[in-house]
Amino acid sequence: MLSDPPMRQVLPAFLAIGLTAAVPGMGAESRLEKGSSPRYRTLDDRFAVRRYSSLPEWQRRAAYLREHVLASAGLLPMPERTPLRAEVFDEQKHDDYSVSKVYLESRPGFFVTGNLYRPSGSGPFPAILSPHGHWAYGRLENTELASVPGRAISLARQGFVVFSYDMIGYNDSRQLTHAFGGKRESLWGLSLAGLQLWNSIRSLDFLQSRPEVDPGRIGCTGASGGGTQTFLLAAVDERVKVAAPVNMISLHMQGGCLCENPPGLRLDTNNVELAATIAPRPLLMVSATGDWTAETPQLEYPEMRSFYALFGAEDHLHAAQFQAEHNYNRESREAVYAWMARWLQDAPADVHVAEKPFQPDALPRLLVFHGRPLPEGAVTAAQFTEDWIAAAQTQLRNSDPPGFRAALLHALAPEIQDDRPRPARSRPAVVLASEKPELRRALARAGYTVRPVSFTPHDAEAAAKVAHFETYNRTPASQRVADIAIALREAPGAALVADGDAALAGLLALAVAPARRAVLDVGEFDTSSDDAYLGHLYIPGLRRAGGLQTAASMAQGSILIHGAGRRFHLEGPTIEPRQLSVAEIVQALAGGTSPPPRAR
Repeated sequence: MLSDPPMRQVLPAFLAIGLTAAVPGMGAESRLEKGSSPRYRTLDDRFAVRRYSSLPEWQRRAAYLREHVLASAGLLPMPERTPLRAEVFDEQKHDDYSVSKVYLESRPGFFVTGNLYRPSGSGPFPAILSPHGHWAYGRLENTELASVPGRAISLARQGFVVFSYDMIGYNDSRQLTHAFGGKRESLWGLSLAGLQLWNSIRSLDFLQSRPEVDPGRIGCTGASGGGTQTFLLAAVDERVKVAAPVNMISLHMQGGCLCENPPGLRLDTNNVELAATIAPRPLLMVSATGDWTAETPQLEYPEMRSFYALFGAEDHLHAAQFQAEHNYNRESREAVYAWMARWLQDAPADVHVAEKPFQPDALPRLLVFHGRPLPEGAVTAAQFTEDWIAAAQTQLRNSDPPGFRAALLHALAPEIQDDRPRPARSRPAVVLASEKPELRRALARAGYTVRPVSFTPHDAEAAAKVAHFETYNRTPASQRVADIAIALREAPGAALVADGDAALAGLLALAVAPARRAVLDVGEFDTSSDDAYLGHLYIPGLRRAGGLQTAASMAQGSILIHGAGRRFHLEGPTIEPRQLSVAEIVQALAGGTSPPPRAR
């Protein structure tokens, strides 16, 4: 089953992450000099790996990272596992293996497609899940540089059941393109990368359902984008007992495709740290001299070894490098065969498995929907999106809050906890996020120490040049949340006064940073409208996590919301539809009575 640490352990671990101003992605942008531009992270940066002094320290971080992968993929809380309705048909029998066509429903009306390769005999056999990379022919690529059918045939001959399945938009996966998604989908935690991870999880469900498969002996291997899928799946699903990502785990190129970059995933981490969550399960790092894994033996492998050393499991990690360009060639495949045989078939550590000549079946014998329509009930991209959102809304209404609170924390990515001692203040303080000078003057006259929020500038032109910007950087709205939360942390016991978009960000900031009292002018925000979120509060995954309502349920201190209008609905805070005057805001901060809220 999925790795699912108890929520009471995960949340404290999450909130214990400290603010380190010098580390990119950990709040450094909020410490910029006035007028300077932020330096954005990119997938091609050279990343450093954090050091962990003890196994418990790493285990806390690893639990957070596993949950973070799920959250960034829109899978926290986990969606309902609906019936797979798998169809396995058109079996082609060969002397020492067979291959069949497969489709299954990862969600109602949405199909995962591929081929099931099986050894001769009845089993139960160990199994291998085989995601492909961005080869021109996907799971059907068959060249000297990379043969996806070749490795499946060879593994089946060696006694493994293999499920080789399509990435979205490749071969038989026709319902969505490989460019699926947009900002509205992202609000609801729906992305190409997240959906592919869900397809992989459901593919494991499929393998475990097969009578010829030993459900406790499953491995996963793929190259390039399939390598990314391998280590992300193994990170979140402990049913993957052995992993072999090929030509992918790098500290200076994190994966260039949309399917490898869910929003927020690498804001404060990198591929080595993500893959290290697999420890102490066996992991083989295959690299090539002619691509971005050229430094693996000297750089990424020693870093990974330090994680395995925390478990005393260095022998569960191995690296193999070959002189080749980006590939999954015969040499790379044979290294994987030996690794899988060792850990899933109890072969000796020095085993060598040579690949025999193979001949894949003709394409019509492998293509699932060759000469046939999609199954009845197949949904379009628009239908899939609406079904996903409807299911998320149902889950929000019917599920317990902790999962959504955790999802919100990951969406906000609040690496802003700062427990350094603060000097006691003789005057009450107000953190102010407003452009109204009269409000600041009135607060000062009333005896408050006013601490204006210094908002990090957003360089839209520079951000537009960063591929998959939201995977590595905060959106403007989430940066506003971080800026306000940092200001509140630096003024313990302060109140918060904010208006407009800053008030909306301030309400979210209250989920991670306490305020004695908050008075927020929300500018008639429509809490039911995706367009309103897109225009004023765009944070990937926010609506999937319950948005402002989840934040309000986590906030400490009293909250007065004004300027709410008729479409702002929230349980918990005091809500006033009209906008309060400056004098009324000051009075409300002092605990005085403002005009009674109108019935909603």
